Amino acid sequence: MINARFMYARPGNLFKEFIIEDNSQQVSSTGRVVNKHSGNGTKTLKGCLANATDKDIENHSIQDHIVTHTIVQSGPPKAKRTDRLILGERSFYICDVDEVGGLGFSTLYYAEERRDLQ
Repeated sequence: MINARFMYARPGNLFKEFIIEDNSQQVSSTGRVVNKHSGNGTKTLKGCLANATDKDIENHSIQDHIVTHTIVQSGPPKAKRTDRLILGERSFYICDVDEVGGLGFSTLYYAEERRDLQ
């Protein structure tokens, strides 16, 4: 039986392993709240990365974070909004999560690629 999920995949467009880093808020020595992403690399998700469309950018961007990419994952959500995904040297801030159909078959992550979070 042919696996239809990979029928239209091109080289470099296949599912990749992303490391999930949770967002936690901490209070600094000056009393300001600071967001800090932490993870040990054991929590991962397998997804396919694509550029965001104009409609995605308009509907899912949040204040100070403009959606640049979408990540499609098979199954229920493993990461939540404000988490960080790491793919090699690239870093993505999750702006929105959409569990398509609410049945747990697939999940869409709307993310902003960040170059300042290394």
